[in-house]
Amino acid sequence: MRYGGFVRGGRLVAALALGIALALAPSRAWAQEPEGRDTLPAARSFTPDSTAPDESSPERRELEQRLRQRIAQVVQARLALTDDQLGRLQRVNQRYEGRRRDLVRTERSLRLSLRAELLRGDQADQGRVGALLDQLVQVQQSRLDIFREEQHDLSAFLTPVQRAKYAALQEQLRKRIGELRERRSERRQLRRGPRRRPQVPAGDGPP
Repeated sequence: MRYGGFVRGGRLVAALALGIALALAPSRAWAQEPEGRDTLPAARSFTPDSTAPDESSPERRELEQRLRQRIAQVVQARLALTDDQLGRLQRVNQRYEGRRRDLVRTERSLRLSLRAELLRGDQADQGRVGALLDQLVQVQQSRLDIFREEQHDLSAFLTPVQRAKYAALQEQLRKRIGELRERRSERRQLRRGPRRRPQVPAGDGPP
């Protein structure tokens, strides 16, 4: 069976591979599985503090390919899918991937804009804050719409229990990716250090 319909795209940060592996790792079967050629190297070679390979490098592409394969294998094992079910699940995943990715980008942009406004304190634009909140609500509604449509498609070949397990895996994956992105953002802030207020030379200040 060809694995490759999950977590497509070249913009996946390699450091997230560890989080994805950990998010899916509680499976007893995986925990006892001996390391082999398809075992995700990121789980052992990368930590959230590691330097990610360049996006265009062969190492990066190979890592992402192996990550996609590993996730597909775990999903198939966790949900007890036949090869036919896995193939259909991958096609459904691809069908909604673009819309989900767009929502993630939109939500991130909205939250950054909202944060920037709130940092202005009393000078924050009330109208803009309200508009940003409304747009965030719409993003959540769109996410629910996608979930509803996806569940309808999955019901054609997955049992309710399989669909519930898959939804749980998706949620674990999203949460773990979000946590790692927050940590990366925090580390960037720490590396930049606190902003220093400019010092006024003696004698140049107000009388």
